[in-house]
Amino acid sequence: MLFGHAAAGAALVMIGYFLAILRHFEWILGAWSTPFVLMVVVAVMVMVLLTVRREEGELAFGRAFGLSLLAGWLARLGYTLFNLVYFHLLHPEHVEAYVELVVDKSSEALGVFGLDVEVLEGADMAGLFREQALWSLSISGQGADALTAIVWVAIVALIVSAILKRPPESESGLDA
Repeated sequence: MLFGHAAAGAALVMIGYFLAILRHFEWILGAWSTPFVLMVVVAVMVMVLLTVRREEGELAFGRAFGLSLLAGWLARLGYTLFNLVYFHLLHPEHVEAYVELVVDKSSEALGVFGLDVEVLEGADMAGLFREQALWSLSISGQGADALTAIVWVAIVALIVSAILKRPPESESGLDA
């Protein structure tokens, strides 16, 4: 059950990114992507915890946290799998376009704070952005990204677990 929900979530994340790239390549870094992945991760966590709670009648916080962390992280791996499949197997020729997009978006972000990439006291910010974007698409970069994602997934899992650890209201005796 846990792995089925997590696999469905990972597949949904991958499909979302493939559809975005098919529509417009720049959408890979769009404002939609983080909320989309977060929504899928939370949905997977909720489905897993509700299923366990329904089947077993109760769910302790520790177990809820462990289940939601694992399910959410496995669903989040859909993003990692997308990057590995798309940029390493299907379209390695798109790596350069992605790197340029990251450099442009990063420069834009600095501009919001009144910083100019060209004027940052000799620091080669564009070169740094380029280097990090290339590394982030490497297998080791994707591995590091997947591992660091555990942190934000754990924070979300804490919240979801705290909400769903209790028994359903109809079984708690509150409605008597």
